[in-house]
Amino acid sequence: MWYLGKRLRYALLALLAILLPALLWRGGVRQAGGMQEPVPLPILMYHHILEEESGQLGDYVISPGQFESDMAFLKRSGYTTVLPREVVAYVKGEGELPERPVMVTFDDGNKSTYVYAFPILERLGMKAALAVIGIHSEQYSLTADGNVSYAHANWEDLSAMQRSGLIEIGSHTYDLHDLGPARRGTLRNPGESRESYQRLLYDDLRLNQQLLAAATGETPCFFAYPYGFIDPDADEVLGQLGFGLTLGVAERVDSIRQGDPDSLKKLGRFNRPHSADTEAFIGAILSQAGENKAR
Repeated sequence: MWYLGKRLRYALLALLAILLPALLWRGGVRQAGGMQEPVPLPILMYHHILEEESGQLGDYVISPGQFESDMAFLKRSGYTTVLPREVVAYVKGEGELPERPVMVTFDDGNKSTYVYAFPILERLGMKAALAVIGIHSEQYSLTADGNVSYAHANWEDLSAMQRSGLIEIGSHTYDLHDLGPARRGTLRNPGESRESYQRLLYDDLRLNQQLLAAATGETPCFFAYPYGFIDPDADEVLGQLGFGLTLGVAERVDSIRQGDPDSLKKLGRFNRPHSADTEAFIGAILSQAGENKAR
């Protein structure tokens, strides 16, 4: 009798080992804690949205209709938008992710994000991350000029978006979004000492954090490199300022891993040009994410 009981216990333990992974995926949600497979995270990158008749559509400017088409296609494809803070929490083992996460990002902080993208996201119940150039939002908070063709979101706009819970505000530097000749983004200049470079970068990013925290009530936890220019000497500064997730512009799908904060650094993104068809462009990205998951 004792022998049969022992065999039964072994059988139950073996069955539990088979069922446990499934239990960690209740309701299509990836549970925090325990051993998890790497999670492919496709990230879309947008900049500016204007109406078709503006005549300004191009590699970095799309129409409201195109943006809405993109978001609707993501939903139909079974993907759920996530914010940087949710992804950081997952990697720390403090949160969970949907089965098919995708991140929608906007660089620069253009007024058009507030005027066109935000209402679409609200209507569809989707989320996006917005990396803001602080000096521009500061300037447009001091003027009544809100021309959507060129203005940037002011502090009031940013506060409204952050309060919605659908938009997370991040940093795109205060005043280092430049292509020279004085400096190229956040790259260290030739001949510049490491100490001087890191002090300049720290002061700029800290100021932007302070301004955005004052406007929105939350200190940014993600950073987008201007033009994707990445300097290894920036890593220490970004860590000191608490940026848990950083975004580049290399067009690839990265995989994030619980317990591995380095998997959240310099993440790849796909820039969305006006010339691309929604299903062809996003479909190819989601296909790549599926291939990453299958490996």
